[in-house]
Amino acid sequence: MRTRRWAAYAGVAAVAAGATFLAQAVPDLVSGDRAGEAPAEAASQDDAGPPAPRLSAQERISLQQALNDVVTAGSSGAVAELVVTNPSGSDSWNGVAGVAERATGAPVDPRAHFRIASLSKPFVAAVLLQLVGEGRAGLDDTVERHLPGLVAGGDEVTLRMLMSHTSGLFSYNRAMPSVLDDPHRTWRPEELVEIAGEHDPVFAPGTDVAYSNTNYVLVAMVIEKITGRPYTEEVTERIIEPLGLAGTSLPGDSAMPEPAMHAYLAVRPWPGADPEPTEITEFNPTRWYGTAQVVSTVTDINRFYGALLGGEVLDAPMLEEMLTVQATDDQGIGFGLGPKQHVLSCGVDVWMHSGNIPGYRNWTVHSEDRHFTMFQARYTEDPDPPAWDIIETALCPAETASGADPRPGDHPSEPVTGPEQDKGGS
Repeated sequence: MRTRRWAAYAGVAAVAAGATFLAQAVPDLVSGDRAGEAPAEAASQDDAGPPAPRLSAQERISLQQALNDVVTAGSSGAVAELVVTNPSGSDSWNGVAGVAERATGAPVDPRAHFRIASLSKPFVAAVLLQLVGEGRAGLDDTVERHLPGLVAGGDEVTLRMLMSHTSGLFSYNRAMPSVLDDPHRTWRPEELVEIAGEHDPVFAPGTDVAYSNTNYVLVAMVIEKITGRPYTEEVTERIIEPLGLAGTSLPGDSAMPEPAMHAYLAVRPWPGADPEPTEITEFNPTRWYGTAQVVSTVTDINRFYGALLGGEVLDAPMLEEMLTVQATDDQGIGFGLGPKQHVLSCGVDVWMHSGNIPGYRNWTVHSEDRHFTMFQARYTEDPDPPAWDIIETALCPAETASGADPRPGDHPSEPVTGPEQDKGGS
């Protein structure tokens, strides 16, 4: 494994320098253009800094066209938001495409709630890093120390390995029954760990990197052992409430808050038949305990990442730990303690995470001055190519984006795998 950090956040000084303008610019993500008004002016005309950023009409058109393509390529609906910032202010674009519900044809609401899938992981990692910063745990503590007897070989797996996916633990979701079999069942985290424990590790702890949802079930359980409280309460009180993320929650039952984007799986009604969209909007999210349980909006996710990378969520030492790449996979994706590091085809360095959960495919990608999040209610086999087209449209500067040729094999995403595929799902 090799260790490296994103250049933009390689030093604590760089983080501190960016915190002020991100804290001021990112919270107000509902720009004037969405309400039919002119974007807000910079706070002070006397500043000698650069003018506040403004997205051009052509940029907005290109973003909307790319979002339309996401739906054309096999999503029933999609919603996205791009926020651009600098020390003088911010501007944003919010777009929708497709329908929120196939049966009624209801339009997508830009405030639509989604199951954000693995975009949840940095929320959970941030809580554990706060606890480490408070001296209540150490990154090199073993799982055995906090959860004795739960994981075979837990005395060799550290909290750092869990958060960076270098533990080698089998990802339990690969061996779970389909969500369609019993969508409203409540799962205990111990059951999920037990499923993983029925399979050998994929490598020795700390010797490689492989994405595993089991890691974050254990992170949530460690948080609960340290605090004596449900991890959902810790995430709510430490992250969601202080940042004012009014559209974000961690439900423990099947209900989705309104407005909601409906989700569908492509299921074959009988062997050999063409897949048909089957609604899967409501299911109990505890099957993704600690790893993909958050429900949110594109605006809240951009706000969270702006605050996280701007130093509002973690102190400088803990943020530096989070953004230190622990290992790099075969695609060149760097795994930090929660977020993942990637270089776009135009050379822009970003922190990001993707998410995959039945019916939903989600993306959040962030550079120094651009924050982009997209949710898509997908039901085709490979939703990644059009998603990466809009990601590069949003994050690449205009002068370099024209040469971009994103290919799904070149970009990171959470694999679309699991029992839903065995039933003809996507």
